[in-house]
Amino acid sequence: MAKFYDQLEEIKTLLSSKTKSNKPLAYSTLLNLQEQSSSSADHSLIQLLADASSSLVSLILIDISDDDEEIAAQALKCFGFMIYHPTIVATIPGDDAKLILGSLSKVILTTRMKSICNLGVWCISIQQFEAFYLAANFHSLLRAIVHALDNPFGSLSTTFEATQAVMKLATQLNEEMRDTSNIWVPPIYRRLVSTDKKSRDMSERCLLKIRSTICPPSLTLSKAIVIDMKGKLLPRMKELLSDGLKIQAIQAWGWFIRLLRPHAVKSRHLVNEVLKIPEQTFSDVDPQVQIASLVAWEGLIDALIPPPIGAPETNTVAEHCIQQGRKCEGNNSGMKGEGFSNCKTKEGFSKSVKLIMTPIIGIMSSKCDMSVHSSCLSTWCYLLHKLDSSVNCPSLKKTVWEPIIDVVFRAEPDSKSIWLLSICLDLLDDFKTRDIDDLKKCSWKYYPVKWLPWDLNQLDFCIKMIRILFSQGSSMTLPVEAKNLVCNSALRVFRSVLKGVRNVLKNSSVNFDEVMLCLNTILGLVKVISEDGNSENRGINDFRHTSCQFVEAVTEELEAFILTSSLYKVALNLKYIDQLQSVDETKHAGVLGVRFPVYMDKVSPIVYLIIVYFSGVFKSISYVPEADFIMQDSCRYFKTILSSYESSDIFTAIIGLLYKHMGYEYLKVWITLAKGLKEYMDEAKDISLLKPESDSLSCLAVCHLLSYPFAVCFSPQKRSTTVLTTELEESSIISLQSQRKIELECVVEAWKSLFVRVNRGPHFDSSASSSFAIDLLSTLDGCFDEDKKMLECDIELNPSINYPDHDLLFLFGNAVICVLEYIMISGVTSTGSKDRGDSDYKRSSCLNTTLCLTAR
Repeated sequence: MAKFYDQLEEIKTLLSSKTKSNKPLAYSTLLNLQEQSSSSADHSLIQLLADASSSLVSLILIDISDDDEEIAAQALKCFGFMIYHPTIVATIPGDDAKLILGSLSKVILTTRMKSICNLGVWCISIQQFEAFYLAANFHSLLRAIVHALDNPFGSLSTTFEATQAVMKLATQLNEEMRDTSNIWVPPIYRRLVSTDKKSRDMSERCLLKIRSTICPPSLTLSKAIVIDMKGKLLPRMKELLSDGLKIQAIQAWGWFIRLLRPHAVKSRHLVNEVLKIPEQTFSDVDPQVQIASLVAWEGLIDALIPPPIGAPETNTVAEHCIQQGRKCEGNNSGMKGEGFSNCKTKEGFSKSVKLIMTPIIGIMSSKCDMSVHSSCLSTWCYLLHKLDSSVNCPSLKKTVWEPIIDVVFRAEPDSKSIWLLSICLDLLDDFKTRDIDDLKKCSWKYYPVKWLPWDLNQLDFCIKMIRILFSQGSSMTLPVEAKNLVCNSALRVFRSVLKGVRNVLKNSSVNFDEVMLCLNTILGLVKVISEDGNSENRGINDFRHTSCQFVEAVTEELEAFILTSSLYKVALNLKYIDQLQSVDETKHAGVLGVRFPVYMDKVSPIVYLIIVYFSGVFKSISYVPEADFIMQDSCRYFKTILSSYESSDIFTAIIGLLYKHMGYEYLKVWITLAKGLKEYMDEAKDISLLKPESDSLSCLAVCHLLSYPFAVCFSPQKRSTTVLTTELEESSIISLQSQRKIELECVVEAWKSLFVRVNRGPHFDSSASSSFAIDLLSTLDGCFDEDKKMLECDIELNPSINYPDHDLLFLFGNAVICVLEYIMISGVTSTGSKDRGDSDYKRSSCLNTTLCLTAR
């Protein structure tokens, strides 16, 4: 440390002498000491330099202007270290700081040596003085920097140091630099059309760094670039185009257009000439030229749609448009410049946006390289971001938002369009699920978009997009993987829409008509998808991934009180139900009192959805083995519905739909329902749906469900099937009977399991269980009476008919055994009960009814 101090004192002595030959050695030694202090862990060394700075500054200031290049250069290097290191800068008095800055400016302006000029500018670019001292010398510093930017020595190194100084001052004196941007920015942007690549790149890097300072541009800067544009810039860009340097030309154009304020451009002719540059580059077949054009197009976005603070008139127009629900009208200007001259008006703003959207829509609609589409989507998202809250204006949504979503969703699915679709789905999620609390948040990875909370006015467009996606996914020529991906995308959009709808419907200000319009729109989409997905020319996979899941989405996402409300009833306008009206129901259904769904009848939304769902299930029966998966899903869904909704109308509607489908093939659906009801009862703690005292319709529906297999055996369809089997070969008959036996065994197992579970539930005491069993047996007895009448009628018409119904006997036999076992068990468990007398009476009645039915 002592040696370090001695060397400093020796340096002061050498610099104070009038002998020039001593100074190179002194500065060389000082540079070594500075390097040593910065790399040493001993902080006392840098403190010694700081203590000596006051005496060294005055000596160095003299030498930076020395005619000897070596002395001046070394002095500036030492100076640079002193005004860069925070410890030393802190010890420099204010007057000395001002003197240093003034001296540096003078050296830059007066020197005839390139290296000295470069080092002087370098010192400015690395100095760490307080803004107060810089502001006091701002104009002299600005003149020095502009002088260096003008490159008096024709050296790129000088220009480089000057751009570094510009970036430094822009961070320290942002306001002052912005106010004088018309002075120092032109020397930078003029180099964008230089023939030298390094010069162009250097200027663009500098502009990127100072973009926040110069954009939006001041009026004086815009006027300066207008003058330059008329003079050299526009002709030079045209020369670059003619020389094949289209990327360089459009890159320069992007910056020039960004620095043009619409108010500064009075000449329509100039604007149209400027816009001819991108016209030539957008139409180029080279993807790199197109991408460069799209990046440059963001400059036009900056010019026409400045930030709200910089252009309050723009925000005012948009907010007025949103609040009043009016549309910002305006004719499509194409690639013309009308938007520049009247941007303050609503019409001018609309024209400006349409001008921006013209090439974006064109590129997204064309078959370009994927990288071009990616860049185009990025530019479009930048526009959404720049529109700020104006993006919520209804007319701007139709101009900016909807066309691109429409184009992407209509594209034939492939690896490229799927990628674009994924991005748009992210945007849609953000658009539909935005809540008031999320208004200032941005969840998207490209540019944040300031969506207002979603409202029902967006519903029609979203439903339209879902239909487009579904239409794409239902194409018969589409590969299975792409089909599933698109259909899943449609479902994803639909779920997001439902979340938005749910949030809106929570608002107490939503009136009845709005709720009904919303429900009819959503159910209308479900209807279209289910009818298309269940059509004869669709495979079962289409159904499983569309109509079924769409119905599930509605029941999962919307509030139960709306779906079950008797206030919000909708027309049962399903074609499938209309077709079922012509189906002759089994007369046993009439005897049982089963209520059937009626076409155009008014039902609750949940009943509508249940009928849509199970209509598809019935139509899926003929598809094997896929139908097994459908049955598993429908069992789970049925159990979920019973757990979530307590309306007896749901159960009654399903039973009515079931009785419209009489046939052995539909016993699969019956098994599914029976299993679903049993699993629901196994898991539910409070089965209010099946309490006898709460709703006789629910208990009656359970009786109807348990009666269905017998009704199938009684049905004319079953009888005709039995007659036809007699005409088959013996081997075929044996195979059919074997298969049917297996199916009936499954039916019996499900029947017994459900019967036992219903009667052993906590909601049924012994007396209630006996009453339920009696009701069920009485129902079956009525079926027997009706079957006897039909059989007698058939024998009168064809006396040769005489056959025993083995299937019916098999079912009844097992049912009777199950009931008798129940009677025996219930007799044991009711011992000691207070109501034993009443229970014994009903159990006895149940036994008599069972024996009478068995005797028949």
